[in-house]
Amino acid sequence: MLKRSAAYEAAIAGSPRHIFLRAVVDISDPDKVWLPATSSGEAPWSRGAELRDRSFDAPPRYATLEPGRWLLGGEFDLFPDGYRTAGDRPQGWASETLSGPDGTFSTPTWVQLSFSGMSILQAFSVFFSTDPLDGVPEDFTVEVLCSGAAYFTQTVTGSRETEMQFDGFTVYDPTAIRVTVTKWSLPGRRARVVEIVPGVYEDWDADMLSKFSVTQQGQFSCLTLPYGTAEISMDNHTRRFEPRRKDGIFQSIEARQGVEIHIGVLLSGGGVEYQELGIYYQAGDGWKTGENAMDMKWSLVDIIGLLADRTFLPPEVLPETLEGWLQALVGQLGDAFKNRCHVDPAYAQLPVVAESREAVSGKKCESIARWVCQATGTWPRADAATGRLTAEPLWNQGQKVTLDNLSGYPAMKANESLAALIFHLADGEGTEFVVSGNSTSSEKTVTIINPFIHTPQQALAAARLILAQYGGNVYETVGRGDPAGEIGDVDTIWLDESSAATARRMSQTWQIQDRALVCRSQLLQADGSYLWTEFEVLDQDEGDWTAPEGVTEFRLVLSDGGQGGGVGQEGQYISAGNSNISFSGYNPAYGAQGTDGQGGRVWFGTIKLNPGAVIHYKRGAGGAPGTVYGSAGAMGQPSVFGAYSSAEGEIYPNGYTDIANGQAFCRPGVPSPLSGTGDGGQGGAGGDPPEGYLEFVPAFKPTENHPGHYTWRETKPPGPGKPGAAGASGFIMLSWERPAAENFGRKK
Repeated sequence: MLKRSAAYEAAIAGSPRHIFLRAVVDISDPDKVWLPATSSGEAPWSRGAELRDRSFDAPPRYATLEPGRWLLGGEFDLFPDGYRTAGDRPQGWASETLSGPDGTFSTPTWVQLSFSGMSILQAFSVFFSTDPLDGVPEDFTVEVLCSGAAYFTQTVTGSRETEMQFDGFTVYDPTAIRVTVTKWSLPGRRARVVEIVPGVYEDWDADMLSKFSVTQQGQFSCLTLPYGTAEISMDNHTRRFEPRRKDGIFQSIEARQGVEIHIGVLLSGGGVEYQELGIYYQAGDGWKTGENAMDMKWSLVDIIGLLADRTFLPPEVLPETLEGWLQALVGQLGDAFKNRCHVDPAYAQLPVVAESREAVSGKKCESIARWVCQATGTWPRADAATGRLTAEPLWNQGQKVTLDNLSGYPAMKANESLAALIFHLADGEGTEFVVSGNSTSSEKTVTIINPFIHTPQQALAAARLILAQYGGNVYETVGRGDPAGEIGDVDTIWLDESSAATARRMSQTWQIQDRALVCRSQLLQADGSYLWTEFEVLDQDEGDWTAPEGVTEFRLVLSDGGQGGGVGQEGQYISAGNSNISFSGYNPAYGAQGTDGQGGRVWFGTIKLNPGAVIHYKRGAGGAPGTVYGSAGAMGQPSVFGAYSSAEGEIYPNGYTDIANGQAFCRPGVPSPLSGTGDGGQGGAGGDPPEGYLEFVPAFKPTENHPGHYTWRETKPPGPGKPGAAGASGFIMLSWERPAAENFGRKK
């Protein structure tokens, strides 16, 4: 799950909700290399490097030697030593000289953003401070330079704009953009420039987007490597992107240019919180427009799609770690992409050694990415928050999916099965190593030739990850969706008032249909892990459990009983805005729902037991329903298994998911909790509204204007709030390796 606030969680699940689309488009040469900014002179705190950091906020207010910017009262901060501000807030560029009494600079002041590797420039933008105290340039000139010579020049006079875009020109092989200011809008001010953006860098919202569709997908077994795609159509009525228009910016469009895509929701307190869906790039001829079309269609792919079909060109020295191989992969896209990868820190330095240079030469980047992840127990994906190529192990938490947020009941179908995996080991001897699949009746057998898997032990580890994605079921859902959900999340699908299923999100498609956001998802509930692991959930409240012979190490998970739900509010009189109960003063209403009980605390760990040991256990009792509106019920009691107790555990806000057996435990606010789940009880429904009628009461001395008034006659008082549900008793689950697991593979 992506990071989100509590206000976002309430808004995205609320009804109605107001959704916002956003596409940040960067049409500039992806091979450009930034060079140091130069100027006619800058203030001590000025930061020329921030002219290209894509930060457009106004500089913070600090006391400087400028009239009106050295005032007491806390409006201006003082620069610390070294001018490094708290939180290192962006400063942008500021000139050394100040404007005169009429705003004119005695000598024109200028700043220049330099770069190399840019083949063409047809547009650029300049951003100034939006703080009124900073002012803006009134008279200034912009130039596009090539090796010091100006090939485009435009002078602006009498301006009051905080940002300006320049286009309608074409300069090949540009090397710099220079801004020269002759007059400022305020006297005694330094010239301030926040950002200079070569190319087109724009925010497109729903008013600009006529079509929007994004697909995110992943494959956890690393047998294939699907990638994310995006299709957006934008308003092109000005023909800026028209191929036949000579003064347009169409020639600037090329492969590997990125578009950041976001979906946001309006928060109850105002403001919009956005979630990232990733960065999508042009791949080849990723645009389409008709002769008279008023829009332009862009077909985009994520970073995996950008890499997939490229032939891998090995570096002079082959990498020997997982992180090194991912860096070599993104390096295939050019220097601008060399840092666009991320590896889980615990896996980054794992040894990954190729059989030979020949084994990886001439192969597709898609194959290299799959192979190195197979060999390390990770899976490759395009990170939604950063757009980076990412390798991580699987995780076991996600979001809550309720039927209220789906357009229909989840559909379910059988997942694929495998008869066997056949590994050709990279051991120099051509050894064939066979691992049994999850179904001997399956017609599917997979052969794996991975130059990074050298031993039977490595093959067996890879097989475990692969087979854990086969067998079981696939859930298909259509609903409103939550953009904070990521591919790889283990989501809990609430199927009815008591039960839920867990499944791993493997694809989701976002579209706007009938002016509403729709998400179509596929979630995998595979059972291939049962080939390797035994599971047992203890179903008695108290008893003795005997450890199996030949096993000494177990994974134990146990929880408290769930908390009881609170009582609902009694029926209410809701004020309609007047001070007295009359025909317009108050309205009868149902009471509010009671507070949901939270799920029990969960503790898990690896424990050692003697073979055949007998352990006494007791599941913690669920908490009783609450009796005071506004508070949940009693907390559940801890579960114990021998010397281990759930009292040392922690709360999981959306419940604890176990992807291996598809169960969910310790969910909050369950309408009818089942024993042995640790689920918290739902708060009780509000009481029935009062009943009565309005009676006209004549005035003591009626007049034409004041004949009398209406009064409320109650015939039935407000109903009491309904009791909440009791919490469920806790759960105790053990899992252990099958003694025969080491014998699943065999040499052939």
